[in-house]
Amino acid sequence: MESAGESFDVAVVGAGMAGLSAARALAEAGRQVVVIDKGRGFGGRMATRRLGTAVFDHGAQYFSVRSRGFGSLIAEASDDQQATIWSRGFPRLAASGAMEMPGDGHPRWCGLPSMTAIPKRLAEGLDVRRASRVASVAVEAGKVVLRFEDGGALQAAAAVLTPPVPQTLDLLDAGGVPLEADERARLETVTYEPCFALMAVLNKPSRVPAPGGLAIDNGPIAWIADNQQKGISPLPALTIHASPHFSSEHFDDEPAEVAALLLAAAERWIDGGASGVVEQSLQRWKFARPVTMFEAPLAVVHRDPVIVLAGDAFVGQRVEAAVTSGAAAARWLIRS
Repeated sequence: MESAGESFDVAVVGAGMAGLSAARALAEAGRQVVVIDKGRGFGGRMATRRLGTAVFDHGAQYFSVRSRGFGSLIAEASDDQQATIWSRGFPRLAASGAMEMPGDGHPRWCGLPSMTAIPKRLAEGLDVRRASRVASVAVEAGKVVLRFEDGGALQAAAAVLTPPVPQTLDLLDAGGVPLEADERARLETVTYEPCFALMAVLNKPSRVPAPGGLAIDNGPIAWIADNQQKGISPLPALTIHASPHFSSEHFDDEPAEVAALLLAAAERWIDGGASGVVEQSLQRWKFARPVTMFEAPLAVVHRDPVIVLAGDAFVGQRVEAAVTSGAAAARWLIRS
């Protein structure tokens, strides 16, 4: 067998909230852990982008806190000025055209100075290898072997895989890891919605109502956020999330055409309409939001060596769900 390079107790694929939560718990339990991610940053969809001096949270916009464990993490982050309550509700533009004002009072949190602050906090002290694209996950001589597109490899006694489920199945197939038919069938039921995120720098403050977030029930746009009102951008900067239907319908269209359609739909919130946009960029999220869930906090797809799958599709659509799933995967590995 070709050498698999470095060896670890656990290899975690994905530096999103699920992967980092699993890695943090495993490292605190004394395991030697490595985290691999194809991106250059931390957090997966807890993503921040800059266009010049304008700053955008262009993935997850906020998060809620319901569980004790996640609550402790966010309380500590808040004490260190890495998290704050953005709002206790957002206006909603109903399909009827009526504007419904917020009123449920439940805190919506965001990271400081941006959403990436929370995953960066989880990543502190961990061995995270970024810009490393895994080509396959295999089982060889009782070890999990990760092989990379650049020809490198590493091995581990166990692995936690947190990419979107279709991508994870592709990695296991590429490595020839057999899955039980029933388990594979359950995993193949997991589905996701795509989403376009249009980032637009404005020459004047936007018309998005306070506190800077607006949900829309009908049309091409599902959400608009004013990152300046949110407190993360020194310049007026909108994040425009397309609806699932629009994103699916136009997913393979030219980016310039998609951006033009979204700007036209957002004109009422931009002073001067499209002429008020001085710079823009379009992000395409293929696996933006899980729709059909696995209905369990994790999936164990191989037991000797152990390969565990985790992520937001295993518990729910919220940021906290990804953290819960990653922590559950870590606990399972520690017990086993």
